[in-house]
Amino acid sequence: MTDKKKPDLYVIEGDSPPPKAKATAKKRRLTAKQERFVAEVIKGATASDAYRTAYDVGGDASKGRAPMKASAIWSESSRLMGNTMVASRLQAHRDRIAASVVSSALTRRRWIVERLEHEAANAESDSARVRSLELLGKTTDIKLFADIVETSTNDTSPEQVKAELEEKLTALLGGSG
Repeated sequence: MTDKKKPDLYVIEGDSPPPKAKATAKKRRLTAKQERFVAEVIKGATASDAYRTAYDVGGDASKGRAPMKASAIWSESSRLMGNTMVASRLQAHRDRIAASVVSSALTRRRWIVERLEHEAANAESDSARVRSLELLGKTTDIKLFADIVETSTNDTSPEQVKAELEEKLTALLGGSG
């Protein structure tokens, strides 16, 4: 009698993904050429020019490869711009620039308000003190001297507008004729 060993069976519980899914869930990175493409676009190059810089588009006569046509370069650069990883990298860069602009503007604004407060408290002349206080009052936080524009709408029916126009036309034409 031979003893056949039974296989070891394991029960896996929970929400753990299968082993193959773990391998594909690994964070993907851009290729070196894609990185170069993104860097060129960030510098301000057009997508086609960035593609020309990052990829070999000149052809190779020894290998029987002709240079890429401009239409092919445009097509490939457009496809690359639509790549989700490339697009997300470019969007992240734009977001960083926008955050930097906002931060810089807030820093400048804070500095100006601090200087105006200092000038209002320590100005040597009354006119400089009053001007500083006036400018502080005009800041968006205070809005003490903001111009308020009131608008009112007069809802009239099309029939009323037509009647008014007819009256005015009759008065103009009747008076001159």
